[in-house]
Amino acid sequence: MADLRCGEYGFGCNYVSRGSAEKIVFDFWEHMNKEHGIDYSKETIMDSIKRKSSEPSHKPKQT
Repeated sequence: MADLRCGEYGFGCNYVSRGSAEKIVFDFWEHMNKEHGIDYSKETIMDSIKRKSSEPSHKPKQT
C-alpha cells in the first residue's frame, strides 16, 4: 500500500491519501483541486507515486 501526503509537497496540510495507486491518484487529484485549487494531471500524480515507491525507505530496520 502506498500513500501521498499533501504536506510533502509544500502545503501546510495534513491530508494523506492511502491505498492502491489508482485510488491515490483520484483521491489526491480531487483533494488538490477542491482544497488548493490546483489541477494536477493524473499522470503527474502517478509519477509522484512511482518516484516515491522507488525511493529507499528511511525507516530504521527492526531487529
